[in-house]
Amino acid sequence: MLSHLAGSVFRLGAAVEHTDAVARLLDVYVARRHPSVAPPVQTTSAALRAVVGAVVRRDADLAVTLDALALDRHEPASIASAIAVARDSARRAREVVSTELWDCLDVTRSRMPRKVGGDRAHDFLTWAKERSALAVGVVDGDASRDEVWAFFTLGRSLTRCRTTAALLGSELLDPGSAESWSDALRGCGAREAFHRGAHHDVEPAEAAAFLLLDTNSPRALGFLAHRAAEGLASVAPACVAEQVAGFRRAVAALDAVATEDALTALPGVTTHLAAAAAAVDRALEERVFQVVAPVT
Repeated sequence: MLSHLAGSVFRLGAAVEHTDAVARLLDVYVARRHPSVAPPVQTTSAALRAVVGAVVRRDADLAVTLDALALDRHEPASIASAIAVARDSARRAREVVSTELWDCLDVTRSRMPRKVGGDRAHDFLTWAKERSALAVGVVDGDASRDEVWAFFTLGRSLTRCRTTAALLGSELLDPGSAESWSDALRGCGAREAFHRGAHHDVEPAEAAAFLLLDTNSPRALGFLAHRAAEGLASVAPACVAEQVAGFRRAVAALDAVATEDALTALPGVTTHLAAAAAAVDRALEERVFQVVAPVT
């Protein structure tokens, strides 16, 4: 596949996944925040920004953070920006993406609001998650399992892997608190899967093992890291071999963690994996994908 097409499809997958990830985090830690459980407001604001890749500002309150990370079209890490990137990336790759996917993204972009009242934040974030899920469902339903599928899935996997690892290594999580782990499970979209797996209560050690090591749940790092590694093995060129090797070492370090040691190993493996995923992402953008001017 031509590099500019591969880059557009990769960014499309990454943007769709980023939309879902940011919407879930804002819903849990801002829109439906439990003050008795969540970190202090300034800590929450700064940590959320760091997790999603925005500029960290410790003086911002939660209303400002919600507006910036949901609606600000000038903030590259926001939902509004991710939706615009997904739509523009699909436009650049119209020759390889389906009409149904293009229509889905075009409608989403056209319906993106500029303002959301505080009492409607949860409704908006739910809408953003649903639109992201619809785009993924369209690709799952009609895309051939070829290079287009591979780059779309790689963009999704690396983005989700990096964000989940950053969340688990952030100040949003108190490793010893069951309530904090419950929020983390919700923020990853994994709470129901956790409870379906014979976990009736949220125990920190069990939640850590699940989110770090489970290879069956698509929201767990164990699954995400291996899917990203498989995608890199199939499409990553030699010019990013060093970064890919670094990512594989991070995955191997994750695999080496014993279930009973998941809680104590949490800070080291999540930091290593988030940094390795970010390094691969940067290397692909700088050395593989052709950079083009924004579509106007």
